Amino acid sequence: MPLCPFARQAGRAQNCWLMNINSRLYVEICPFDGPHPPHPHPIDEGHFDPQYVYKVLGMYNPSETSECYFVLANPQRQIWFIPQRHLLAYKLIDSDEFFIRKDELPVAQAPTVVQQKVAPPSGSAQARLPRGRIGDAPVQVRLSNPNDPQHYRKGF
Repeated sequence: MPLCPFARQAGRAQNCWLMNINSRLYVEICPFDGPHPPHPHPIDEGHFDPQYVYKVLGMYNPSETSECYFVLANPQRQIWFIPQRHLLAYKLIDSDEFFIRKDELPVAQAPTVVQQKVAPPSGSAQARLPRGRIGDAPVQVRLSNPNDPQHYRKGF
């Protein structure tokens, strides 16, 4: 594990994990308004405009939470830490702009639209499966020790 460069500057030798983010990554705002939405809300509190895509300036993952925060500049050029659940990856764009209006992007840089799949026949087993959530049955996950499975339930 590499030494953390920030700890080294402060005169402390500390191990940390560093994650590189592509400097061309732009994200779009897609607020998560489900149960227990993370704060800050990018539109209501951060004054981000969903008509723009935003360059990822950095990332922060505090140890006390499983939430990951992306560093973005809003149209007023204020720096905000926005939770990843409010963001969708947009595209890798060659630009130094902090934000770009979606309608100003060249057509060649607009994301491709994924065609929707045809729903399975209504009588099939696949059609009866719940969509987008885990059912009430426990889910078994095996970690590094195959003799000690961890059990998770819906809503973890």
